[in-house]
Amino acid sequence: MVDFCIGSCAKIDSVDWVKQAEDAGASHFGVGEGPLLFSDPYQYLALASRDTSTIKLGTWVTNPLTRIPPVTANSIATLNALAPGRVFMAMGTANNALRSMGAKPSTMRELDDAFSVIKGLLDGQRVTQKWRGQEREVEFLDKEGLWYDLDNRPEIWMAVGGPKGMAIAAKHADAITYCLGPNPDMIQVVRRALDKAVADAGREPGSVKLVSNTWFYQLRPGETWEDGVDKGFGSGPISSCIVNSGFMAEHVDQLGQPIVEASTNAAMTYLGDPTVQDAPHYLDVWAKYLRGLDPVHRPIITKELVDYWCLCGSPEELQQQHQLMRDSGVDMVGVMLSNPFTADRDIADIGSSILAQG
Repeated sequence: MVDFCIGSCAKIDSVDWVKQAEDAGASHFGVGEGPLLFSDPYQYLALASRDTSTIKLGTWVTNPLTRIPPVTANSIATLNALAPGRVFMAMGTANNALRSMGAKPSTMRELDDAFSVIKGLLDGQRVTQKWRGQEREVEFLDKEGLWYDLDNRPEIWMAVGGPKGMAIAAKHADAITYCLGPNPDMIQVVRRALDKAVADAGREPGSVKLVSNTWFYQLRPGETWEDGVDKGFGSGPISSCIVNSGFMAEHVDQLGQPIVEASTNAAMTYLGDPTVQDAPHYLDVWAKYLRGLDPVHRPIITKELVDYWCLCGSPEELQQQHQLMRDSGVDMVGVMLSNPFTADRDIADIGSSILAQG
């Protein structure tokens, strides 16, 4: 069985997606967090834990600001009591969760500190937390396992978008999750940067796994890539452009100027220029996020971007793309379902076109 992660927004009336993913052969299921965007992830995952038995459950991703680190650690430890040994926590800077509230993502320092506190608490340690201008010691006070589970260590993932994040992940994480598609050049650039960060941190080679965040659509006979956009992942690929544009610019010699410019332009067009008088309100910018295709974004999404960031094709082509990603350095392919209205269809397609092939 190959490791494979399926993710979605946390849609509270669609918890059955997780059982469907488990039955299809997925090893992990993650849900995003956005206070203004989705349902609460931990309520969703708690319900899913009762309906499943093998699939690992986690945030994909949470952040250090919308919940303070001890609260996140408690939520993860509580979920671990419901699904012992089946829990992971992916955390990042909250690019979507905070931008949708008109706020800046967290700093690398805030993310680093949060990982230290959360990992320490989950390991049963007393650690120092910096909060509200003070430093205080914090520690889980239930030593008997009555309220949460600290015995089964959760997997720790970090969502990364560049070398600073990789350096932090190399200190703390079991895996990084990175927006990638079936392009060997991009995968290998990220793989080399990750392996260097791991070596610089003094950890064993391969000790931090690479998990992709990829968009998906299975073409039916007669369909083209445009159908993948219109009927499938919609505006999802633009998210890959947003989080990757800075890192790609630093590696333009390896990746090529055309794709770097295309990804940067797509990101800037989506976000808008906040300095101009008629700039769209941030709530309007994010109102359609992970809800399929917003027609206003259709001109931004080109075949070049789809080929670069998405698993899109016939079942045979999807198998080939999946294998290409793994051969190029991805340890686990992860698909984020960017359209909740077609998630049942997409999970079934992932199961039949990729997971059933082993």
